[in-house]
Amino acid sequence: MYNGQLLTLTRFWATEEPCLRVTNPQQIKMPKVEFAGGYPNEYYIFLKNLTKAELEQITSLDGSPLDITKELCDI
Repeated sequence: MYNGQLLTLTRFWATEEPCLRVTNPQQIKMPKVEFAGGYPNEYYIFLKNLTKAELEQITSLDGSPLDITKELCDI
């Protein structure tokens, strides 16, 4: 979860950069969302573009804090 929205924590396929992938077309209007793919539905928020406070808003589905580094090692 990020900013009240369900997004997928992943790595961008072309560069392996950590990012949040948009899961709903309505999320495209969220701040910092970028079109970054060859398909029309590839929108991402790259973690490098988020502030520390914004990174802290990334949580698990139940709202508990998420260890992003650990989660990315599992991807």
